[in-house]
Amino acid sequence: MGNNRDMGNSFSVPVTTYLKSLLAGRDFTGVVAYYEANRTLVGEQGDIGAGEIHHLAAQAYAALSRLSAALRAARTAQALVSQGGDTLLLAEIFVLLGDVLRDKGELKEAQRAYRDAESIFRRNDCPEGQCRALNQLAGLHFRRADYPNALTVLLDAVELAKRLGDQQKLAYMMGNMGRLNTFMGRFGDAEKHLKVNIELSEALHDDLETARAGLSLGYVYMQQAKYAEAEEVWAKAYRLIIALKDRKDEIIYLSYLGELKYRTGDLTSAQSHLQRALTMSQADDPDSTMCGRLMRHLAEVHYRLGDLRPAERLATRAMVIMQKAGDKVERGALLRIGAQIAEAGCRSTTGFKADQARKQYVNAIEVLDESGVRWERAEALIAAGSSKLFDLRVRLTYLLRAEEFYARNRISLKRDEVSRLIAQLDGPTAAVTGERSTATAPAERDYLTRCPEIVRIKGQLPMLAKSDLPLLITGETGTGKDHLARYFHSLARPQGPYVAINCASVPDTLLESELFGYRRGAFTGADRNKPGLFEVANGGVLLLDEIGDMPLVLQAKLLGVLEKRKVLPLGGSQEVAVDFILVAATNKNLEEMVEHGSFRRDLYYRLSGIAFRLPALRERKEDIPLLLEHFMRRRGLLAPDRPAPVELAGQFVGYDWPGNIRELDNMVRRMEVLSQSVAEGDLVEVARTMLFEGQIESQALGLFERVEQFERQLIVEALLVAGGNKSEAARLLGIHEATVRTKLKRYGIEAGGSVN
Repeated sequence: MGNNRDMGNSFSVPVTTYLKSLLAGRDFTGVVAYYEANRTLVGEQGDIGAGEIHHLAAQAYAALSRLSAALRAARTAQALVSQGGDTLLLAEIFVLLGDVLRDKGELKEAQRAYRDAESIFRRNDCPEGQCRALNQLAGLHFRRADYPNALTVLLDAVELAKRLGDQQKLAYMMGNMGRLNTFMGRFGDAEKHLKVNIELSEALHDDLETARAGLSLGYVYMQQAKYAEAEEVWAKAYRLIIALKDRKDEIIYLSYLGELKYRTGDLTSAQSHLQRALTMSQADDPDSTMCGRLMRHLAEVHYRLGDLRPAERLATRAMVIMQKAGDKVERGALLRIGAQIAEAGCRSTTGFKADQARKQYVNAIEVLDESGVRWERAEALIAAGSSKLFDLRVRLTYLLRAEEFYARNRISLKRDEVSRLIAQLDGPTAAVTGERSTATAPAERDYLTRCPEIVRIKGQLPMLAKSDLPLLITGETGTGKDHLARYFHSLARPQGPYVAINCASVPDTLLESELFGYRRGAFTGADRNKPGLFEVANGGVLLLDEIGDMPLVLQAKLLGVLEKRKVLPLGGSQEVAVDFILVAATNKNLEEMVEHGSFRRDLYYRLSGIAFRLPALRERKEDIPLLLEHFMRRRGLLAPDRPAPVELAGQFVGYDWPGNIRELDNMVRRMEVLSQSVAEGDLVEVARTMLFEGQIESQALGLFERVEQFERQLIVEALLVAGGNKSEAARLLGIHEATVRTKLKRYGIEAGGSVN
């Protein structure tokens, strides 16, 4: 049809019908080929039919991610069709213009196009189109991190969809509500909305929306560190994407998968997926925000690989794109990566380069605070808290803020990761880092508790200490399993070594050599004999923490060691006799793992003969005041002969403690830091206004009180970051120094040497 005889001064109906049929069949390449072959025959002035053809071509270009060509065709269509007044076709062209401008990163122009489309639809009494334009506008506000406006517009669109009884549009709305909640860190709500989106879309046989909702749901799982669930959802979405030949969503899939791979430590796969996605995206439009986002992730991978120059080069290119697009989230993430790259290139923690890196960390957190995207801010807080460019007090403040976010959202894997970093600020231990401990552990004189169940467990331990039977301790992360193991060691073999290793923190490839040891020449790099932890623990107690994460092949070998009481080092020819008491700990349900085949049944039976479950802290509220006083005394916040203030203890008892004892300890650490910037160190006031604000429902405060709490917390944290410098704190807060001084006096906050 390259020489269609129906073409003349205007474009005839049969041709538009033909091109629409190609679009309906998703033959975008066919539409483009026809359009480009006949472009000179299309009328250029005063012809609405020609304008419609340009509009159809623009849709095809956009679907193929050829955004510059799509923009040219859409602008031409707009100029031609607008001569006929505010028609529905013109409104559709404005919607398409908004989509193309959005994908090119021209967000202000995109917003204007969506507003024009919504107005024209409203004037033409077309609620369906109006709803669609509002939905796209909400998505644009969402991309610009303007969440209040996004929510307002989206709710208007939902009302229109309900009025229309349009299930498909409701599905779209649910999907966008889910994405909005994702960025706000409300992962539970996000998951709920996206699952409704998938359910509605599947019922409507809308494979494209089902696939896109699946991508978004997997992204929610990834942010919650539920990596297996994310990959499972994405695999289903990817099958639909391939069947639909959906190039744009294939790029998104590859970008998400690449991010997941580097989060889980598979940097080679991450680089492969991300580079493939970037190549595809650059072929479509090298200046798109998608290209910028992929460059950011690749910069992250290169940084983790130690390739600083390519990491810096990619981050710089990405920053140019994201600054033009006004994307605060990506800019904040790039500032964080830039700070990490700069720090890696520093030879010391002083000097101009170190100062520049520190400023980049602070700027990253500021920008991400403004963006409202909580999980990216948490990543920046972790990076700054792990940086040796800051003093320990500032690092602790950053890490505690990150831990609070993960604890509130019950992202246990990330919360535990941050908790380990916090613990390492006091010095790493074998139980935390997975390293061997060759020294005899100090005896634990007692295990503090008033809980009847734990008192019962303590009563049985002296009898069990006389045998060499293995002991299994289960319970949520942070409930004190390691502490109970240490207490058991003090009863069973106090003169022998206490050795602990976290099976989840050591790569599978290294875990075997850590446990069994090796002989010289066993493998490349084995230039000496190294005893394994089974040997190191001889005569004492060995804790295998998170034993549920031990690979099946090592489970079999562990069973052999327990049965024969002998161990064969890697590369060795003679077995070594060992004598230790095994304590295994886990937060997983081993019985379920046995049923699913991920934990050996024979090993489970060997371990479960003597098993104790430690209740979560929320199940033993009576222990909270006791533990509070213990940690406060250890931090110098409470005299040995003084009880904790009643109101303070009440605040701690009223909290749910999803991170259990570990979170309580970290909360006391945070109280220690914050109390040093408050006049007279009023711990009750610190807890009320800074620690539990918004977390304990019983604290029914008015609006003004809550505003004051929030303001006070921001000032204290700014002072901590600024090292007590009021001018720098004012700059961080974006207010005048005189205002800072007034509020310091009002709230009784000190900014002297105690902050430094």
